[in-house]
Order: sequence, then C-alpha cells, then structure tokens
Amino acid sequence: MHATSILNFDYNATAPLLDSVRDNALMMLNQLNGNPSSIHLLGRNARAVMESARERMAAVLLVKEKQIIFTSGATEANATVLKGFKGPILVSAIEHTSILAMRDDITLAPVDENGVVILDFIDKWLAKHPGHALVSIMAANNETGVIQPTKDIYNLCKKSGAFFHSDIVQAIGRIPLDLNNFDCVSISAHKLGGLQGVGCIIMREEFPFNALLKGGGQERSYRAGTENILGIQSFAVALEHSFESSQFNNWFKIEQLRLIMENELSTYCPNLHIMGKNTIRLPNTTCITMPGLKAETQVIRFDLESIAVSSGSACSSGKVKKSHVLEAMGTSKDVMDTAIRVSLSQNTTDQDIKTFINTWKKIYNSVNHATETINAA
Repeated sequence: MHATSILNFDYNATAPLLDSVRDNALMMLNQLNGNPSSIHLLGRNARAVMESARERMAAVLLVKEKQIIFTSGATEANATVLKGFKGPILVSAIEHTSILAMRDDITLAPVDENGVVILDFIDKWLAKHPGHALVSIMAANNETGVIQPTKDIYNLCKKSGAFFHSDIVQAIGRIPLDLNNFDCVSISAHKLGGLQGVGCIIMREEFPFNALLKGGGQERSYRAGTENILGIQSFAVALEHSFESSQFNNWFKIEQLRLIMENELSTYCPNLHIMGKNTIRLPNTTCITMPGLKAETQVIRFDLESIAVSSGSACSSGKVKKSHVLEAMGTSKDVMDTAIRVSLSQNTTDQDIKTFINTWKKIYNSVNHATETINAA
C-alpha cells in the first residue's frame, strides 16, 4: 500500500515534507557544490545560502542572526545545552528523553495530574540554588500536548538569576511564542515540514554556552562540523511557512476537529481517559485511552486500517515501553497501558476525523465483542 493512502494521525513524530520545501530542495541540489568554510567561490556561494537562511529565520523569530546556532537536530541541541552547563540543573519529569538522558545530576520537577509542572517546586528549588543555575522545561509536551507556563517559569528564573532553556520543538509554529521569555531554546526542522537531520539552538548572548562538538570552528566555534546547507535552507522555508498568519488560523480549525473527535469518543465510551483534558494543550494533540486494549495492539490495529498513530514518543527506535510522561502524571498502569497519541496535521479534514472515529469504534467494539464471547463460553 502506498504511503499516500495512509491517514497520518502521527504528525508529532514528523511533519510531512512541505511542497515548498521539496521544490526548494530540488532546486538547490543543483546549486550547492561548495563547503561553506572554503574561501573560494564555491565555498562563498554555499556560505551565502546558509547566511541568507539564518537571516530569514532571525527575521521570522525576531532574534539576532548571531543567536542562531545550527545543529543536526533538537536532540543535539538539547545535549549541547545541558552537557555544557556548569552548575545545578532542574528539568521537568515529563521532558523528552533527549533531556532526561543527558545528565545524571539533574533534579526532576514534578507535574500535577494534568501534566503541568508545579511552579511552587521550581520556585523553592531556585531559592536553594540562587544565581548560576539552569531550568529546562519544554514548552509543550510531545505525548500529551500539554502546554507549560513558560512565561511564569522565565519570571521565576529571572527573579533568582537563573537561566531558562526550553525544548520548543512541538510548540513552535503551532502556538504563539515570545522568544523574549526564554534564554535558550531548541528547535527541529522536520517538525515544521522541513528536512530531517537539522535543527538549531537560539540563545541570548549572555547564556553560558559551551560547545559540545569542537574542532572545526564552524558556527563561530559553537558547533564544529560542516553545516547541512540543504537542510538549513529547507529549515528557513519551513519556518517562514509556519509563521504565516493563515497557518495559525489553520491550527485553530484543527483544534475544533480535535475537540469534535474527543467529544464524540467520550460520549461513545464514557470511561476512556484523555490525558491533560482539563488544561491547555496543543491544538492538534490528544493522548487518549481505549479501555481493554493495550496501546501497542491499538497501533497495529489502526495500522491495518491504514491509519498511523503512536503509543508515545517516536524517538525510541520503534520500542514500546512505559511512558514516563504518563507515569509522572500519576496515571495508573491499567490506564497508561491503553493510551495512544493521536496528533493531527494541518491537512487533516472533517472526513479524516470521521474515518478515525469510525475506526476507533470498530476496534473498540471488536474488543468488547471478544470479551463478551469469552465470558459467555
């Protein structure tokens, strides 16, 4: 079956490549023949393309060009920020594993039952670590879509003299973000419809930055290694597209579709759970349970029906394991085992939602029918 016949309800894993990005990449493939670190004409041309992309991204994000450091993705960006920081670090218990796995000496900030970080804990931790400390809290969770109070966190950090970093991969381009409320952020191009394998760090000049990859002098010695010019160019195209006013309006429409889906499934199955239902979430993301059927089985069943969903983060090489996010929210094991992530794209239609709802009901009813048959035997 061709990929185009599959309904993509796993947008958070990667955004489909934008047509404008694809067209631009094909055009640039015939033009990029130099190393941007070379001083000859081919090198200068490559550097001009890269710096033009940096300039365009800075204009969109309302930051200075020199604040942008290109990386191979958000995982490298997160690793660079956390591994290079000298001092105490606080992160939330629901962070992406590219944050949680970076250091053994970090403190975990708890979240409430809705998945929102507890500000009082952050405030008290900062009081015990005044001055040179780092707080790293994602802007929006990749599994539940729950949006964090980043402005409040930033204000707490400034009150104590600490720095605030945020993984804004899932939030950028979907909800309004003021980068003045962060000292440092991590972004990934492929979550915006760009090419995979490129991301960036955006940091204030006063952020205590230490390079993770050293030796080549690229990116003003902040990140060694020949830059991915094609990926960087696509990054700028995708970012510009994401920040068009019409795109934010599209996300509002997608949120309405998500609510229709949640309401109809909740009415049909009153004992299902929607994680973070009582707080603000990304317009496209639902973490929802199907009572009686494990998440990994649901993923397979939906796949057989040509619908792509996820049992959690897509960054575990296909492994199915317990969600640390839902565990941190205090979710019971029985509930946690039946939760899948459904993430819509800007191309999701009313008919797509109807198809998903009907398929969900079909799978759920097959579980109930099987249970009734066993009980009757």
